[in-house]
Amino acid sequence: MVVPHVETAAFDALSWHDNTLYGLRAEIGDPDRGTWHSRLLLDIDYILEWVCATDGRARFQVAPASLVFEDVTDLRLSLDQGDSGCSVAIQLPTIDRIERERLSDQKICLDRPYWRWRICFNQPQGGLIAFGASGFRQSLRVEPALCEEQRYPSDRPRPMPW
Repeated sequence: MVVPHVETAAFDALSWHDNTLYGLRAEIGDPDRGTWHSRLLLDIDYILEWVCATDGRARFQVAPASLVFEDVTDLRLSLDQGDSGCSVAIQLPTIDRIERERLSDQKICLDRPYWRWRICFNQPQGGLIAFGASGFRQSLRVEPALCEEQRYPSDRPRPMPW
């Protein structure tokens, strides 16, 4: 069964292993207009299921998804793909895992839990996005497709995340 929208409470039931990252965007409110928010938006291919065939090959149920973290603080980015002397094209980052640790002495969002998040990457090796956030929501942007690769097919329409 496809779950098109999930939130923080579902964290322990989710995995982002081998999900491809296509884009990252920060959204900051405008205090002069009374909008107070700090969001980190990720455009990913979410792997809903690894499907193992009887011949031993794996296929994947994949859909483009928007992963949005709320009340973001202390953003650190490290996606260093090295220095090839300008001879090797960039590669799309892939997530190994997402970890979180609840802060016991939080300074904001006192009415709800606040977490330290770490998005650890397979590619580039040692890549990391780290930040504080109160939680997340994730929405699939299209129905999942059964794919030979761990990403959504490039020949299919891919709705923009923002």
